[in-house]
Amino acid sequence: MFTWTRQKLFNFVHSNNLVYNQCWEDPRLDHEALQFQPTDNVLMITSAGCIALDYLLKTPNKIFAVDMNHRQNALLALKISAIQNLDYADFFQIFSQGHHDHIDTIYQQKLRDSLPVYAQTYWDKHIHFFSKHGWRPTFYYRGSSGLIARLMTHYLSIQGMKELIQQAFRTDSLQEQKEIYFNHLKPVFWNEALRWISRRGVTMSALGVPRSQFLQIEKFYRGGMAKFIEDCLEAVFANLHLNENYFWHLYLLGNYTETCCPNYLKESSFSTLQKNVHRIELHTTSLLDFLKQNQAPIHKVSLLDHMDWLYQKHSDVLREQWQKLLQKSTPETKIIWRSASPLVDFVDPLPVKVNNKWGYVGDFLKYDHQQAKELHKLDRVHTYGSFYIAQVVQ
Repeated sequence: MFTWTRQKLFNFVHSNNLVYNQCWEDPRLDHEALQFQPTDNVLMITSAGCIALDYLLKTPNKIFAVDMNHRQNALLALKISAIQNLDYADFFQIFSQGHHDHIDTIYQQKLRDSLPVYAQTYWDKHIHFFSKHGWRPTFYYRGSSGLIARLMTHYLSIQGMKELIQQAFRTDSLQEQKEIYFNHLKPVFWNEALRWISRRGVTMSALGVPRSQFLQIEKFYRGGMAKFIEDCLEAVFANLHLNENYFWHLYLLGNYTETCCPNYLKESSFSTLQKNVHRIELHTTSLLDFLKQNQAPIHKVSLLDHMDWLYQKHSDVLREQWQKLLQKSTPETKIIWRSASPLVDFVDPLPVKVNNKWGYVGDFLKYDHQQAKELHKLDRVHTYGSFYIAQVVQ
């Protein structure tokens, strides 16, 4: 019964909502791992589009942004239209603060005509997400993940923690961060009620975490989901400087600032985006179907945590996806992915046939475990259990 409820809730969240309003992967790691070149064709999951725009700053030849949820592609399409048609001040206001006093006028007069039809249809109904009204006065409190962020900030405000959180993001002292976290924030984050909620599969479904991912953490992480989340927060607040951690600034405070924001939102990046935004192609389809249709070679690939969603019930799809991906790769193609689990044990054993040669996925990949481990320690998001870097060998 509970499994059925979790699955139904998860399907509802992902079938009917914009799930991600910002990407939860640190592109600083990706740049080190992938080393983009001007001739690269990049394949990636769209998510909220932040990382696609961050990659674009390195001006690869082409970025294929693929997502089955048309709402996620609609969000990136809106950002692309804003880059093409707005000045920097309006662009920054909309996507750093999540609202603009004149958003309706800007949308109708400057943004809408540049959008594909599916994005027009979506934003015609939802551009009010960027209006500063109601209990969710910023776009970054919208969508499934945004609702959880709003509930969290409301809870922290009730507990009188907002000023301390702001202080933690302002300080240059890691010691001061630790004192704020251990003396004030940790007892608020980790009372018995929140521990109980964080252990519920239903809660994770509402956050957009598939049951397969939940089970991976329960299987491989000592202490399960609740301990995993607790350790993530402790790493963020006690081990890494917060003053540049725009991921958690957005999640806990609801906005970005000029000094704490993604690279694509910085003024120094705007002209590069304007010159090169045409290099991004949006595809609303599955990764497998894209690989079946695409004819261009793929040089760099970012799978996010995509495979966590497939391995349990759709291993046949995962196998065929790797089959096509290896066929479209060059001998130098680099692939990165993340997993909720500290150990991914479902990729290497997949049987594939490449260049008329049968083998397993692991036979065609050369891993850089040392670099992945070192980079993973620096991850500002810290919500993944592992990070993988692999180069195709054929």
